[in-house]
Amino acid sequence: MKPVPKIITVAALAALASCGGGMGMSAQNSTSNNTSGPPPTFEGTGVDTNSNTGSSPTGTGTTVVTFTMMQSGENVTGTVTTQSTDAAGTCASCHRSRTGTLSGTISGGTLAWTATFPADPAHDPTPICTATLSGTIPDIAANSVSGTYSGSDSCEGQYTNGSLTMARMAPGP
Repeated sequence: MKPVPKIITVAALAALASCGGGMGMSAQNSTSNNTSGPPPTFEGTGVDTNSNTGSSPTGTGTTVVTFTMMQSGENVTGTVTTQSTDAAGTCASCHRSRTGTLSGTISGGTLAWTATFPADPAHDPTPICTATLSGTIPDIAANSVSGTYSGSDSCEGQYTNGSLTMARMAPGP
């Protein structure tokens, strides 16, 4: 068998990298490389409108959001946590403080994601309520990302006009 010229190998790798559109994860963070290491984490804020859990007169509420993700090919899985910025004991402090699963796909560098928050009497302050959020982040490979989302809470109704702004966190020691 003849050796493959280096120029063709480099071109093929460049084509694969440009088509994958991944999260810009290093090999240690990608499940597709079968290696271990901390998954990429993004932290920031989500701001949306919900007439029942928004703290302002317009129903706007703010939530601290953390995505911890693993990527395999175009698929993304992980966890999402949300923490209300409102005072403890308010509706928003309960319905905006949850832990759920994250899933999505990356196409052309855009992450289309869904976060599902099950009813969880053992861990969430709203044990009978479920919630689902869906959104997009146009440039998931960037260190600072932003996107939009919407969704609903089975007890509190629709979340609309959602905007998400997060930064990629540096891996721990």
